Amino acid sequence: MNPLDRLYRATSLLLTGCILVSTMPAIAQSGSLTCSSNDGGYRYCRANTQNRVTLTRQISGSPCQQGYSWGYDYRGIWVDRGCRAQFQFGSDNNNNNGGGSNTGAAVAAGILGAIVIGSIIASQNNNENDDNNYNPDQQRRNYYRDGYRSGQRDWDDDLDPYYPRYRNRYSPQFQNDFAAGYDDGYNNRPNRYR
Repeated sequence: MNPLDRLYRATSLLLTGCILVSTMPAIAQSGSLTCSSNDGGYRYCRANTQNRVTLTRQISGSPCQQGYSWGYDYRGIWVDRGCRAQFQFGSDNNNNNGGGSNTGAAVAAGILGAIVIGSIIASQNNNENDDNNYNPDQQRRNYYRDGYRSGQRDWDDDLDPYYPRYRNRYSPQFQNDFAAGYDDGYNNRPNRYR
């Protein structure tokens, strides 16, 4: 199986998984709780708030002001400074009509779109790389350019001209192309492949 076929297979499996996940209903906790700051101290009440909390009824005589004496994060609700209140939290918060939010679907669609675009770009890059790998003239130009850059670098670094120090950068069949590029780059002669 060639690499392009593997890419198509992996992409199709990933897309299928994303579609399945985006169509499954979310298992979300929702509900209400009473959280009390006894003796004016800090208290944290754990709940899967999904970052959706509403104070539904204040029980204490002390003020309950969001950010001052109560607040929440994804994992729970906190109260402080004598605040005691009932809170509604979770996915059904502020959603009494039974309809859901499309945020999850929008996120899934965005991820799916990014995957598709990435797959298209990857397959185009893969095709271009395949063309370059099987085109000997393009490979000769690439090795010449690499040799040219290496020769320029050695000239700039005041090193003696010796292209074999880069033998790990070229294959034996393109040694002459690399050497010609190196020589031109080191001696700053015109580049025949530009």
